Order: sequence, then C-alpha cells, then structure tokens
Amino acid sequence: MANCPKCNKHLKLTDWKQHCPYCGANIVVYDVQERLMKEADIAEVEYYNFQKKIDRVKASFVGTKLAVARIFTSLLPAGPIFLPLIRATFAAPFEAYEGNIAMTDIVNKISVLTGNAIPAMISENKTAGLFFTAAVLLFALSLAATLLHFILNTLSCSPKGKQRNMIVDVLLLVFTLASPVCFLLMRGNSAVSGTLGIGAYLYILLQLVNVAVDYAAMKKGIPVVHKPCFVGGIPIEEYFEMQKKGMTAGEIRAIQYERLQAMQDAADAETVAREEKAKKEAKSSE
Repeated sequence: MANCPKCNKHLKLTDWKQHCPYCGANIVVYDVQERLMKEADIAEVEYYNFQKKIDRVKASFVGTKLAVARIFTSLLPAGPIFLPLIRATFAAPFEAYEGNIAMTDIVNKISVLTGNAIPAMISENKTAGLFFTAAVLLFALSLAATLLHFILNTLSCSPKGKQRNMIVDVLLLVFTLASPVCFLLMRGNSAVSGTLGIGAYLYILLQLVNVAVDYAAMKKGIPVVHKPCFVGGIPIEEYFEMQKKGMTAGEIRAIQYERLQAMQDAADAETVAREEKAKKEAKSSE
C-alpha cells in the first residue's frame, strides 16, 4: 500500500477508507493539485528525454543534404550483388560448373559451401582452400557490415555515434576489398579458378562511395534541432537550470503557476480578439 500524502504514515490493506486513520486527512483529495503537478513534471521530463532520441534519429536521416544522400548510398551496394560477381570454373570436390556466379547462385548452392566440398578442397590444396574460404567469409561479412552500417545510421547523432560509424566504415572497406583479393590469390588450383565479374567491381565502387559519403557527413557534422519542451510552462532547459541553482520545489512551482497563468491569459485574450473580429465581420456583412 501507499503512504498517507499528509503524514506519510504507511497505510495497510485494512486502511481502505477515504480518510487516513492516523491524521484524518482525506487521502483522495488532499493536496491533489500539487500531486497532479508533480506527476505532470515527471511526464514532461520523460517526454523530453524521448523527444531528444526522436530528434537525433530524424537528424541522422534528414539533418543535412549529405545525410539524405547517405540513405541512398547505403542501399546502392545491394544492387550489384545480383549481377555476376565472378566468372568461375568449379571442379571436384565441387559440382562441375563453369559460368557466372551472382548472389542468387550462391544462395541456391549454399549447401555446397556448407557441406564437405570446402574441407575436401583444403585437404587437397591447403593454401587455395584457405583463400577460397576467406573470400566467401569476407564477402558474407561485408554484406553483414553493410546492413549494420545502414542500421547504425539511425544512431549516428547519438553519443559516440560518429565513432561507431567510423569503425563500421573501416571494417566494411576491409571486408569488401579483402574478399576479391583472397579470391584472386587462389589461382593455380584445380578445384576453383576464375575472374571477377562486373558485379564485384560495381560492388567495390559503390562501397567506396558509401563510405566516402558517410565520412563526409560525419566530418561536416549533422546539427540536431530539438523540439521545444516545457515543464509547467517553463522551457525545460531553464527548468533544469533552476534545479542546478538549488531552487526549491516550492520556488519553481510558484514560477510555473505564473507562467501557466500568463499563457492562459494570452490564450483568453486571443480568443476574445477572434470573437470580436468575428462579430465585426458579421456586422459588416449585414
């Protein structure tokens, strides 16, 4: 159970009546205005903290022209993976194949990559097998890093958001460039041989553009414009400053009532002005 709002005595389950058994205060209506104001203060501060997060996400996407461009450059690398990434010849222990390989072919033949073919290739030619395995894994990591990069763009204006983006950018470049290098370094083996396709070159180019635009956006900076928030009629920044100065709750509450009254008077005056204007227009139209 709660405490009495007047004497602060702890109320038992048997103390279900409207009046406090200790001081006789009406628990329901005692100082109800102040309690409502306290609850409103808490709600407005929580709203402010939530609104700050929304403002940072909004700025991350549309805060500047580079931020808007970054949305598209983050998605563009997904296109080339459906073009021929490599032109390769596969032999035992893989299923015999010669031709172009795109992302759809990799997905359809995923059982080959996760089966016994790669271990068998490594046992026959360790160097080539390890380079092939590294090329596949690094390509998968570059795709994962691309997705992570897009997700983290929403948090780029949050604390340490710039550092996170820069780390992901570096990893993205490493994975993207190391994968084709490993593929090309495994030449001279009988199991897999081939060259890079148009999709691989476009994928590398668009990832470089992706990272370059992200770096430019982070270097220039993205301003975050926060929506004005109030606590009892006081701008929340001023409200926090009052608390820092050590003002008591009663002193802050008195200022809040003054501000709220002023806002109400302004609203009433505006209403009266509209009504008078409407009456004048009605008379002039008669």
